[in-house]
Amino acid sequence: MIGMILIVCVVGGVMVFQSTYAKNTTNQSHTNSPNYPENEHGQTYGSAVESTSVEMLPNLIHAGIVNGIKGYLLKKDYLGEPGDVPLYDVYGKTIIGSFHISPKNMNYPKNKNGQTYGSSANATSPETEPELISAIGEDGTEGYVLKKDLDGELPKLPWEAIAIQNSRSPEGRDIPLFDVDGETVIGVFHVGGK
Repeated sequence: MIGMILIVCVVGGVMVFQSTYAKNTTNQSHTNSPNYPENEHGQTYGSAVESTSVEMLPNLIHAGIVNGIKGYLLKKDYLGEPGDVPLYDVYGKTIIGSFHISPKNMNYPKNKNGQTYGSSANATSPETEPELISAIGEDGTEGYVLKKDLDGELPKLPWEAIAIQNSRSPEGRDIPLFDVDGETVIGVFHVGGK
């Protein structure tokens, strides 16, 4: 009987996967938008990391886990005013907790080139960090480092992470320290090492 239940569970799981896969492939856009899955109410859900613009954000944005249940913010709450907002389950109907939207999260100022800048301490996650992160250079000069320079090469697979880690110098590395314009190099910032 246990074997029979296992088979039913596995087959049911495969059917759900196939159904979700079929729905995703028929709803593909002609743009480079993320291919978010949809819940039974037709709402897309997923991480904001996969989006390259506000228009491409899913209807429900993953924000954490409460008691083992993934929690999502409504897009309007994610983009709305600071404060406490409801955290929903994947169906977007049941409130499972709350999430605090900080006024500093996404309201970073922009420089003349359209890059956001400010302190990473004001971000609630790596995804909400500004493009130019405030830093103090080796000689005490205050400026900004590019988030992409600070993050360095990001792996996509576990073996890539190991290769990147093994290739790093134990002394760390230097990256440019910029003025707020994100173009003018005003110093050096040291990442890692001693």
